[in-house]
Amino acid sequence: MGHDDRLSLEQMLDTVRRVRRLVRGVPRDGFEDNEVLQLAVVHLIQVLGEAASRVSAGLRARHFELPWAEMIGMRNHIVHGYDHLDPDIAWRVATEDIEVVLAALDRMLAPG
Repeated sequence: MGHDDRLSLEQMLDTVRRVRRLVRGVPRDGFEDNEVLQLAVVHLIQVLGEAASRVSAGLRARHFELPWAEMIGMRNHIVHGYDHLDPDIAWRVATEDIEVVLAALDRMLAPG
């Protein structure tokens, strides 16, 4: 794994951990009612997609367990379609999809 890939993966791991911290203990309706929390989560999802786009194609191909296209696509949707963001999608990403990403990144970055 190249130095740049490792930095991007570490940024991704830090980002998913931040998302988890933000939504931990927050009920769905609490997320719906908290515009600042929604904006923070959406921003972090965007950061995650940007970091994913910086990972080399070779590493992405070897680690197909991660939804690379979806992460990068979500970033593009946020940047270019910001006026059509669905809080349900942000909630699902932050509370369900993020767990798969976290587990895969933990394995990829584990020493050894």
